[in-house]
Amino acid sequence: MSAKWSVTPIIRRQLDTLVDQNDPKQRLRIQDFLGLFIFPAALAVSGFFFDFRLRGVEGILAGVAVFTALLFGLLVHVFTLGLRLTDDPRISKRGRTAQLVDQLQQNVAYAIVVGLFTTSVLIVGVSTTVKDRALGTPISALVVFSVVHLILCMLMVLKRTQAAYDEFRS
Repeated sequence: MSAKWSVTPIIRRQLDTLVDQNDPKQRLRIQDFLGLFIFPAALAVSGFFFDFRLRGVEGILAGVAVFTALLFGLLVHVFTLGLRLTDDPRISKRGRTAQLVDQLQQNVAYAIVVGLFTTSVLIVGVSTTVKDRALGTPISALVVFSVVHLILCMLMVLKRTQAAYDEFRS
């Protein structure tokens, strides 16, 4: 049994959503993996080698922290939506709409983990950097990775929300 604060199950469930929905075996969709992880990593590595340094990090920290807090509210909403779906006779508990809502919940939970990580990195960056000075290159690269990764996670949430709506309406 893992610790109560372990995020491993959330990460595992997020990775389980990176599958080809049209494949009966639901195999990993490599494009999703590359886009969600390798693209932000490539930007971060490029920033590191080109000595990119973030400025005005306090504003970024405030934005990411508020955004992460709003994601908690969204997670609760998706949870209640999942509960309501079980009571709706029009929707199969094993159907595509229910599956999309489950994946949506997994994506939002993972985005919260990424938001908390990003907020923590930014807190360290702000607290270890003299005011009005740029962050160091390594922590700037980590912030670039994390923020781009968070944005891509939110695009995935948006796409799943639209797919669930379209599925319900058809």
